[in-house]
Amino acid sequence: MSTLRVLSYNIHGQAHLFDRRYLDRISRVINELQPDVVGLQEVHRGGWKARREDQSAAIGQLTGLRVAFGASFEARGGAFGNAILTRGEVEDSEVVHLPAPGEARTLLKSRIRLPRFELDFYVTHLAAWGRWGRAARGLQTNALVERLRQAEGPFVLVGDLNAAPAAPEIRPLLTAEIFRLCGDAAVCTHRILRNRIDYVFADPGWDTVASHVVEAGPSDHWPVLVELERRD
Repeated sequence: MSTLRVLSYNIHGQAHLFDRRYLDRISRVINELQPDVVGLQEVHRGGWKARREDQSAAIGQLTGLRVAFGASFEARGGAFGNAILTRGEVEDSEVVHLPAPGEARTLLKSRIRLPRFELDFYVTHLAAWGRWGRAARGLQTNALVERLRQAEGPFVLVGDLNAAPAAPEIRPLLTAEIFRLCGDAAVCTHRILRNRIDYVFADPGWDTVASHVVEAGPSDHWPVLVELERRD
């Protein structure tokens, strides 16, 4: 059997504006956890909130991981979106726009080649604003399920879904037969909201060996680390 260490991490990139060492602190957490592949949300490329830096490229350099960035939208001289970091090779990447009344939201998909296998890795960040964003998140979760029905091989989906497991708009993801939630649905991932809004899902060919919410780092979200095992 082959194992895969997966990390989902909303880095709250705009906090970089107030802390020159912010990306170093984020990268230190990633380095300590030693993931094979990472999905990052709230990543800025350029713009004043990021001190004009390309945050994913900077974190990639500090961790020694390869990077793919996907913009959800551009604003004030910069871009905002999701990123993938990996020890493997990024074969190709695609940004899929999700239905989103209001602020644009996307799904970043990359084909990743690791020494033991290849997989499709997806990272997303759904609409925010609590119950006011519920209708948009409902459209987005349905779009995610339809997209992943097209997956032909091993895949993992990570993301900040901005809703707790009991929220009705999350139900299509929790009940889909094509993938399953990895880890305990009840665990808290947001230090302020005190609820789970960050998730890792995997296709049924994976077994969850371990799942941890790591209470570390400068972001308002705690990183979620999952160790998966691929059945032969």
